Amino acid sequence: MEIKRKPFRGYGFILLANICFSIVYLVIKDVKPRMQFEQFVFYWFLCGSVYYLLPMVKTDEIRMLKIPRRLIPVTVMMGVFEVTGTFLFFYVIRLMNPAVVSFYGNVSIVMTTTMGIFFLKERFTVLEALGGIILGIGIVLMTYKAGETVLLGFLLIMLSSLLFSINTILMKVTLKEIHPIAFSTYRTFLLFAVASAVFLFKADKSLPELSVFLEIAVGAFLGPFAGVFLQVSGLQYLEASKASLVGATKPLMVLIGCIVWLGQIPGLSQSIGGGIALAGIELMLWGKFKLEKNKSRAANV
Repeated sequence: MEIKRKPFRGYGFILLANICFSIVYLVIKDVKPRMQFEQFVFYWFLCGSVYYLLPMVKTDEIRMLKIPRRLIPVTVMMGVFEVTGTFLFFYVIRLMNPAVVSFYGNVSIVMTTTMGIFFLKERFTVLEALGGIILGIGIVLMTYKAGETVLLGFLLIMLSSLLFSINTILMKVTLKEIHPIAFSTYRTFLLFAVASAVFLFKADKSLPELSVFLEIAVGAFLGPFAGVFLQVSGLQYLEASKASLVGATKPLMVLIGCIVWLGQIPGLSQSIGGGIALAGIELMLWGKFKLEKNKSRAANV
């Protein structure tokens, strides 16, 4: 992707994407008392599937969904990972404070970086290593003596992050021939298919209140659809490393939303630990940014 030299526009797009993704956390938590988990995921991915399908039918871009036959097995495996990781992610947000989940979710950056070092022979810097250590300290502080619910949530979000990180590496290695829109659409439709099966066998079939359905419809539009579009748009004006530096501040937005919208404030140790974890992530991403900048300079010499 060619980078257009308008960084302020890029930062604006990434920040807007952050806001969209943050609202997803808040909507998932806000509708919890009014809807079963099985009902929620069904209506969420129903809306998401419609949002993906409509523009494709209108613009005749459904041809992008073609997947080479030899890549179908690994794509199916990635779909299983994606479904499992996403359902765990949704469940954990309903289980505990969304801001804490968002801080924990940044661990996926560490997992992806580590896998890149081992499997893709990517380099890492001292800043990245130091950032990882600081992140670990923050995670320990957030989890230590936080109760069984937080510990369970931490373990589940770690499993979810691991599955997402494996998929990220697989996409870099094996799915270069598949258009990103294809996998995003395939993911959404697969999630809807699984959510539909769960809904038919386990959920209450009564229709949700109109206000609840509208909240889900807005959340499903802002997160998986508008948020992804804004993030991709931002990458047209910013290097991926710079975009990551901005994108990693999402937990702060979720925290503000939890306080203002949901009236939920994490405990003192979780807030301090979350701040330390965020500092560690930013340090890691800064190290990656410096490494890519040095590579770019060396290539231009």
